[in-house]
Amino acid sequence: MNVLKVGNGFYFLYIGIAAIILVLLVLVLRKRSRKTVRTVLLVILFGNLALHYIKQAFPPYIDEFPLSLRMSAMQNLCAVSTVLLPFIYLFKKQNVLHDYAYFIGVIGGLVAILYPTEAIGKPFYAFDTIRFYVCHIGLFVVPMTAAILGVYRPRLKTFWTIPLFFLAWQAIICANDYFLVAVGLVKGSFSDLLDPGFHNSSFTFGVRPDFAWAAKVLDPLVPWFFRTDAFGLNGGTPFYFPVLWLIVPSFVFLIPIYLLIACPFWIPAVVKSRRTEQKG
Repeated sequence: MNVLKVGNGFYFLYIGIAAIILVLLVLVLRKRSRKTVRTVLLVILFGNLALHYIKQAFPPYIDEFPLSLRMSAMQNLCAVSTVLLPFIYLFKKQNVLHDYAYFIGVIGGLVAILYPTEAIGKPFYAFDTIRFYVCHIGLFVVPMTAAILGVYRPRLKTFWTIPLFFLAWQAIICANDYFLVAVGLVKGSFSDLLDPGFHNSSFTFGVRPDFAWAAKVLDPLVPWFFRTDAFGLNGGTPFYFPVLWLIVPSFVFLIPIYLLIACPFWIPAVVKSRRTEQKG
């Protein structure tokens, strides 16, 4: 069968394509000017942004229109990144947003490539499978290429901001979900959103029931007042205060992850700086 499954040939085919695209981008752009590199990366990001909305003209989205419009909103971490990263990369001078863009692009894109939730069970050649990989490969290769070529490299000094921006991303998802319910693009009530098993792909409203193992790791880090439904808002289902329940877990887990994936770029810079000081 031509269906994509984790571990089959089509799964590894797309992983190989992602690796090839990254290598080709680096090889083609390594001797180009910074302006040229930025232009190419912006074209990829804005192409992703356009695809985020153009997909509405193709199955399966057109078949569910207008309810399918929710899929072009910012309803998960990668969707928020798809919409916002092009505008972050419009800034020529590196700032803290580029550091977070590296983190969320590399981690979000890589996790999606390794576990392609939206593509599993679909034909490997289907429009939505290809769209899924184009989008997430773009999110991964752009910040990685920018870091490798020295256009925007993740910095050590901004590590403490990573959880804050992650929480901001989650707040955007939370506001987006309430808006989608309000306009009827998501069928349910505001109280339904407080159920971790309802429309909660990015854990904005708590740990989903199908991730019981994650609850065992995360729940002990959540202060009791972010797990207490003091006002009886969600009808007795497991309660997590939207977004805020993630504060402690974000600082505990995201900072080490950022330092780990950023160290290949800032450690050499630190070593070079110290050698220069010693020679001086």
